[in-house]
Order: sequence, then C-alpha cells, then structure tokens
Amino acid sequence: MSDDALEAELRRAVELFDPVPSELLQVAVEAYTLRALDAELAELVFDSLSGPARVRGDRAPRILTFQGAELTVDLEVTVTADGGRVVGQLMPPGPAEVEVLGHRPATLATDELGRFVHDVPAGPFSLRCHLAGATVVTEWITV
Repeated sequence: MSDDALEAELRRAVELFDPVPSELLQVAVEAYTLRALDAELAELVFDSLSGPARVRGDRAPRILTFQGAELTVDLEVTVTADGGRVVGQLMPPGPAEVEVLGHRPATLATDELGRFVHDVPAGPFSLRCHLAGATVVTEWITV
C-alpha cells in the first residue's frame, strides 16, 4: 500500500471514529481569518501560569500581558462556573473597541481608561483590539 493510500485510509478512519467537534472547527476557521494585514499579533510577554507551579485547585486569576508595537493588552482571567470573566485594560488608555473571538463573539467598548469586563464561555477565545489607529490580536487563551 502506498503512503498516499495509507494516509487516505487513516483520514477516513479518523473522520468516522473521532470527528473534529464543530465548535473546534469554527474556532479554527476564525483563527485563520485573523491573518488580516491590518492587525498585528501581540506578543505574550507575561503569563502568571509560567511562573512557579500553582497549587492544585488554586482559583487565583490568570494574569496575562500582550505587547504590540503601539498597544499593550493587560488581562486578568478568572475561571467561573460558566467559563471565565475577563477584566482587561489597553495601554495607552483611551476609548477603544475590543472584539471577543471564539464560541460567543462580542464587540465591547472600553471606558476612557481603556478598561473592559466580559464573561466568556468555557473554551478558547482571542481578542482583537482597536485603539487610535492601532490594531492588535492576542493569541488564543483557553478558559
């Protein structure tokens, strides 16, 4: 059996016995659409999970900082019964638009200090932030 034939047979087996969940497929499609040239992928420069090992069952919020050339996104993600609560701030501060991408997309307006709060469902999400001509997109974060 050739490699191509074996690969085709294995693909059919996976599709039959372990199909890709529709929610995951949707998130993958949305992630692919983020390759737009007008948005910069912000670099993750701090993640509280990458420090010393946390105690099992610790419910402390996860703190993340994403840095773009002109825009920084600070996040606090707290796990809740239904998913998570995201508290964020954009720097430099100012009114901005934040798009939440994932299972339940939403568009938020920040206050004059660049702050926002939003509840997200369990699963992956990403933020696309627009402030004063700068647009950055965060990596996918899983709650």
